[in-house]
Amino acid sequence: MKAVTISSLRKNLKEYLDKVSQSLDVLIIPRNKDDEAVVILSLKEYNALTETAHLLSTKANRERLTASIHQYRQGDVISYAAEPEKE
Repeated sequence: MKAVTISSLRKNLKEYLDKVSQSLDVLIIPRNKDDEAVVILSLKEYNALTETAHLLSTKANRERLTASIHQYRQGDVISYAAEPEKE
């Protein structure tokens, strides 16, 4: 995460937006009060966060994910080889 002033953001908007898009980093613009700060993030990062929030939004999903992680760590996985494409 990087914090920049509004003045710096105005002067270098394209540069900052390019960096956020390419690095998937978050840009914070502080305001007068901490709870008024603004965050700029890429659409890809935003989508990842909202998907994670959705997956963790119910108890059943959290339990399934926890069980899957446990199985993976125990080596209880099935691996499928990709089939070659047919021409």
